[in-house]
Amino acid sequence: MKNSTSTVWRSVAAPYLLDSDGTLLRNGVVRFAADGTVLGVESCDRIDSLPQTEYHNGILIPGMTNAHCHLELSCFKGAIPSQVGMVEFIRNVVSRRNDFSREEQEERAIEEDLSMWREGIQAVGDISNDTTSFPAKVKAKTEGRTRYHTFAEFFGLPADDEAEAFYRRSVDPVVAAADRAGLPVTPTQHSTYFMSDRLFKRAADSPLMSIHFMETPAEVDFFDRKGGIFELVSASAGREPDFLAYGGHAERLVGSLPREAHLILIHNTQMRRQDMELIMGYFEDVTFVLCPRSNYYIDADFPPAQMLYEAGARVALGTDSLSSNRSLSMVEEMKWLCAHNPALPLAAVLQWATLNGARALRFGDEIGSFEPGKRPGAVLLTGVDFDAMRLREDAKTVRLL
Repeated sequence: MKNSTSTVWRSVAAPYLLDSDGTLLRNGVVRFAADGTVLGVESCDRIDSLPQTEYHNGILIPGMTNAHCHLELSCFKGAIPSQVGMVEFIRNVVSRRNDFSREEQEERAIEEDLSMWREGIQAVGDISNDTTSFPAKVKAKTEGRTRYHTFAEFFGLPADDEAEAFYRRSVDPVVAAADRAGLPVTPTQHSTYFMSDRLFKRAADSPLMSIHFMETPAEVDFFDRKGGIFELVSASAGREPDFLAYGGHAERLVGSLPREAHLILIHNTQMRRQDMELIMGYFEDVTFVLCPRSNYYIDADFPPAQMLYEAGARVALGTDSLSSNRSLSMVEEMKWLCAHNPALPLAAVLQWATLNGARALRFGDEIGSFEPGKRPGAVLLTGVDFDAMRLREDAKTVRLL
């Protein structure tokens, strides 16, 4: 047993437990101190008869990490039709952003944060273009709940001599507000297409970046001066983008960011194998985040989960926003991913939803796995076909700790 000498406050057991090495431990027991710190993990026969131990029928997993979310868009639930394509989706978000009052936006963010916590989400990587999600984050911090890493996102195509002032106007207010609130925050580029060359490189030294990458078919032909995204960007700038010489989205990343960058790439639905290999061969620390239900909601598309798994890439999961999803539910993302990728081992998907996301957000030393000294929370996953080790349609998660 991996344990500590501290007094045990609570022991929880189940037929399976997600161990720290990403395997499913049979007849797992995890013991906690009163402050939620893990004291030990063991496997034991007849766990349903252990003294002073709670027995639950399902899989015990640590609190999950939603590695990509836009909590500030929670008011958009049901507002944008599904499968309209990325260009029309962007137009909807931009044109309807002011349909909701500041109070409505803040209240919905608080509601969705609480919903994520109850489902078992321990940490969130959250994109912020403004501060409307900050009351929810401060409330979560004050109450000892969800941990957030805020990405102060910026985008635009200013001329070179205007790039610095543009960056300051976009990023500084969000970063300053997060700092005042005691919220971890780093600047990040929006994508590889909606950023002028100088503006994209402006955040190359950011300690942690979360970049939308190859999300939609409309991006595929961008560097060939074709497609809906190219037309949208060119019309927005009033000129041809100044970064086409990179020749591709992956090439732009490699040509603009240092090898030691801590990089999180979001969506990746149109990423080809050669793109993946170029990125993994260059960057020392890269995580690919998949948001499968969002991809289907916007474009009826699917991420390359099997390709990434076979390549041994670090993969994490996210929900994206309620502008492109029906809920901020990690278990629904796992169910969707498993249903459309039957060759993916369940243990791997559970690791993507927990430790990999925590590591991507640099919370991995504290949460994400049942290891002595960590305080990862505890979540019960039910609705599992244990014979096939697959998630059933009725699979759900509930927070135990």
